[in-house]
Amino acid sequence: MKHKKLIFLGVLIAGALFLPESEASSDNYILKFIPLLFCHTLWIQSSVGYNVLQGRSTHIFFGWGHHLPIHDPIHLLGVQWVKEFQIYEPDGNIVHEKIDGDIKEGHFPYYRYECEKEGTYRLASYVPTGFYTIYRDKEENWHHYVKPLDTLDQSEIEKILISLRYWEWTKAIMTVGKPDDNALKPLGQEMEIMLDKKPVEYRPGDTVRFTVLRHGKPLTEPGGSFFAQDQGHSAGFDDFVYNDVPLNEDGTGSFEVNCEGVWHLKVHWGYPAPKEYEDKCWIFAYIASITFEVNTDEGVKHPSYNL
Repeated sequence: MKHKKLIFLGVLIAGALFLPESEASSDNYILKFIPLLFCHTLWIQSSVGYNVLQGRSTHIFFGWGHHLPIHDPIHLLGVQWVKEFQIYEPDGNIVHEKIDGDIKEGHFPYYRYECEKEGTYRLASYVPTGFYTIYRDKEENWHHYVKPLDTLDQSEIEKILISLRYWEWTKAIMTVGKPDDNALKPLGQEMEIMLDKKPVEYRPGDTVRFTVLRHGKPLTEPGGSFFAQDQGHSAGFDDFVYNDVPLNEDGTGSFEVNCEGVWHLKVHWGYPAPKEYEDKCWIFAYIASITFEVNTDEGVKHPSYNL
């Protein structure tokens, strides 16, 4: 675990320190490197895939980090990043699950779920709003800090690499037996990705078109970009098939799903922190993500992973 953190931190530091100082201090630089510097991303996994036979059980767990299907536990750096999730069942019932507050660092919680109701499920979760800073002290040691900047002893700081206030939402689409239209209905997350079709309708080679909503309306503010990869592709740090692709002005984007399997799509957007927060962070950063499965006409013969 410690080795992974050091590799991650090294990539972050290299991304910031090998640019001219004038670039590094500009708003454009900060916004451009939100994807690199924002650190871990949350996604939701189903242990038997996302197109499931009715009556089969699955285990729901969480991807957290940069490598699919899973990277780090959701309790990391002394913080439990995820506290709850919801299962939106096909008939409209919502199952609320709390994540045990006693989870220890290094543990990967998972939850057994019986797929009894036919139709399309939406699994949802989020990372509660918080602060995140990386700084270097006078002795050249780098630190992760999860409180506002104004709570840090400024006399200890040599350099601040990045400082964020963050928001993050995720969801997954899971279909049991025959699909319904639930995949095309928004959950109402503050920032949410909406696909143009039910995931069971995609085939390898198809173009996925999507819209990013913020407060229920297309995200038309500038600065948004998306990242997408198929599970098992990532050979290195944030090794996406589609990497930092700008969103269109109307909040839409598109990419080709070039193979079958589980796909993860995420969107980053942000802006310099408002004046009233300038002593607490540099950037307001937002992430939304979605996980879904693309099958061939023959269906999935073997899940890509199992618990």
